[in-house]
Amino acid sequence: MKTWLYLPLLLLAVVFSSCTKNYNEVIPNKTIFYDVSTTTWKLDNQGVYYVQFDVPELDQNSSQLDGVVVSVARQQNGGYNLFELLPEVFNNEYYNVIHQAGTLLVELRGPNGTQAQKPTVNMRFKIVIIPANNAS
Repeated sequence: MKTWLYLPLLLLAVVFSSCTKNYNEVIPNKTIFYDVSTTTWKLDNQGVYYVQFDVPELDQNSSQLDGVVVSVARQQNGGYNLFELLPEVFNNEYYNVIHQAGTLLVELRGPNGTQAQKPTVNMRFKIVIIPANNAS
């Protein structure tokens, strides 16, 4: 009778001993902050305001393979509290991000091809480079 009591425990031991645990290698991302004043924005001949960042961490390989995520916080009450993911529409204007090796560009475009309004508050941009797992 006692052997019947131990049978479920023995079956559980067999089931759990056959499980394998997989470990995923975690590669840390790179996070870069840039503070941009209202005077930093430039206007091109098509009515687009832009700001360009030198990002040496964004080399040829990472530019082509890795994920690049950009968010922005507008200065409010002396601080940068709320980051919003780009691209986005804010006050009926469109923020867009373009990147290549060594450079990241944030554009501000007006609605329907009109000239954008120059930002009136300082901003903090957060650029996160997320390494890709190159395994196929």
